[in-house]
Amino acid sequence: MPKTVLVADDSITMRKVIGMLFTTEDFTVTLVDNGMDAINKARELRPDLVIADCGMPGKSGYEVAETLKHDGGTAHIPVLLLGGTFEPFDEPRAKASGAASYLMKPFDSTTFLDRVKGMVGVAANSAIQSSYAPVFSGTAPTVVGSAPPPATLPPAAAAAPAAPAARPPMGPPMGAPGMAPPMGMAPAPGMPRPPGAPMPGMPRP
Repeated sequence: MPKTVLVADDSITMRKVIGMLFTTEDFTVTLVDNGMDAINKARELRPDLVIADCGMPGKSGYEVAETLKHDGGTAHIPVLLLGGTFEPFDEPRAKASGAASYLMKPFDSTTFLDRVKGMVGVAANSAIQSSYAPVFSGTAPTVVGSAPPPATLPPAAAAAPAAPAARPPMGPPMGAPGMAPPMGMAPAPGMPRPPGAPMPGMPRP
């Protein structure tokens, strides 16, 4: 048997979007555009869930939730509040109204449908529900779901130590046999004197 949902939102665009989200689901949806009609329809239809926009003129979503929770015939119906994009969400007022949960606009379709299904006892399509939208449980909100584990990267290969740069070959060491001493220096004892080199202490011609 399909679940019944009553949606109250003064935005025709939002009502169309929500209606389209339920077209492939086993839900019967009733759409209204103000809070007073939402209260009257809830008393008439006794839906499985009421979804109410917080910023509706006349009766806001907070007032819809509060009125239904104070009525013995509708007190059992959970209320999902929709927070607006531009107006601040009043969380203390939402808790005090008796609403069961809330979502902030804009929301993605998976988050919305998973929240709705969870509130009416239908299995959700996704394994992990949204982790950022609180659900009112008693007097304090709790966070459902969990963030996915962080991705792990493969260990980097150990860098091989860089080989020392090859040093250019050097000539024979100073004083090697057969090597002439630098200009102006006398050959070391035992070293051959190059042809034409003056004897130590002798003036140059």
